[in-house]
Amino acid sequence: MDEGLIKLLEESGFTGKEARVYLALLELGQGNVTEIAKIADLKRPIIYVILESLIKRGYASELPARKINTFQATDPAVILGQLRGITKNFSEMLPILRTLGNKGSKKPKIRYYDTAEGILNIWDNEMNNAKEAFFISSYKRIEEKFPGKIVEWIKKAEKGVINSGFRHLTSDSQYEMELTKKFLSVNQSVRILPELKDSHMDFTIYDNKLAITSLEENPFIVVIESEELARSIKPLFELAWERGKEI
Repeated sequence: MDEGLIKLLEESGFTGKEARVYLALLELGQGNVTEIAKIADLKRPIIYVILESLIKRGYASELPARKINTFQATDPAVILGQLRGITKNFSEMLPILRTLGNKGSKKPKIRYYDTAEGILNIWDNEMNNAKEAFFISSYKRIEEKFPGKIVEWIKKAEKGVINSGFRHLTSDSQYEMELTKKFLSVNQSVRILPELKDSHMDFTIYDNKLAITSLEENPFIVVIESEELARSIKPLFELAWERGKEI
């Protein structure tokens, strides 16, 4: 197996074993676990784990209606497209990140995730457990990218898993208006701001963090942890809240 290609894939975000499995799939065209293991020179049990990871990331797929589980690699152009998307996302965020770089004696902690698992981990394990949270969002976009997530949040709020008193500022689209009734029923505060109708971003202040989530074709989230930033930017959120229409 070409070590140069393995190294190239590793530089593109693959682990060494993921690179070997992906290259084995490309060589086979389509193949089962036994065939993949032979070419990749890896044991069968690890092949299943790696295939699951590649499929989740869109780099491989399982062929339907086969007696033996058969897999194929996604066109390498998909990898290039995702790398270009990440580069574009970072380029768009650079002005914000650069202004934070030299502020104060304590530099902010900045995290970036561009996988569904990474985004949902921040939402579920950080935002939902915050003492206070203020969301400026398009819940229609969230539902499109993460179907069923909003219903899950509301059920958690009903059970008291999510704190009451969270604030939500969203647009006046029909979908958002219907959703506000459900948020209000679980003691969440909601206001409407029509200008958010075309928004593809979610902005959240919670505890000492600011999270910015892109809900476009390739979702990503940037979390900036900084007491100074949270304190400085919160008045902007409050101004937007004051402009919002009460339900």
